[in-house]
Amino acid sequence: MKKQQVLTFKEKIIMMISIIGVIVFQFIDLSNLGYMKDVDMIRHSLIRLVSGILLLYLLIKFGYQKVLRFKMNKNAFYVMIPALLIAINNFPIVSFLDGRAHLTEPNYRVTLFLIECFSIGFLEELIFRGILLLFLYQALTHIKYRVFFTIVISSTVFGLIHITNLYDGAPLSSTLLQMGYSFLMGILWATIYMKTGNLWLSMILHALYNFFGQVMFYLGAVDGRYDPITIVVTVILATLAASQVILLLRKNQFELQLTFAVNNNEI
Repeated sequence: MKKQQVLTFKEKIIMMISIIGVIVFQFIDLSNLGYMKDVDMIRHSLIRLVSGILLLYLLIKFGYQKVLRFKMNKNAFYVMIPALLIAINNFPIVSFLDGRAHLTEPNYRVTLFLIECFSIGFLEELIFRGILLLFLYQALTHIKYRVFFTIVISSTVFGLIHITNLYDGAPLSSTLLQMGYSFLMGILWATIYMKTGNLWLSMILHALYNFFGQVMFYLGAVDGRYDPITIVVTVILATLAASQVILLLRKNQFELQLTFAVNNNEI
């Protein structure tokens, strides 16, 4: 077992100052700097990116750098296809093509929103797949269906955390719906991560799912999101993704990847 790593006094001070800075920045009034939608997107992106970088540093500091490698091969590409198609299908394609969906904001704001979506995927995947999932995998060593429970528990926590949207004024019905599909998408992203060992891939898929699903509603107008074609395609893609997850679970094709990562990154 490797010698346990500890933060130096200087590192602790930097961490503390950074955390305090992130918290304070959250509440600073920046309304005089420009259009509030732009300011909010920039503020939220910076907070998430800085928070994610701090977590990245801690993972590297404590010997988990191999979990953060970007490993891409044909197998990883094939595994990500269902999730990528689901992300793209989250865009109101039919509504856009027949003129029922259109942007009302300038193009540069789309870029800001894409950056914000990446910051969300970056931070949330680090927390729920990079840290929580790894912790559960190590903690559930003697559980019979270790991989299954690791994926389900981490995805359940990911889904439940979205209940905080009620605090922001979201309706209960839409919050419950978001908790449900967040749980399902969490299972998909966790499966992809455990199969490929590529956390960055999960981050990108998460970001694309959020971007395609929200850009028209946040920066444009949509008259009717769901139509027969969209519903049929969504059901087909959901079935494909669910079949993929079930197949991988039955074949237990994840464990070698994550066991390698864990066994070579002991604290």
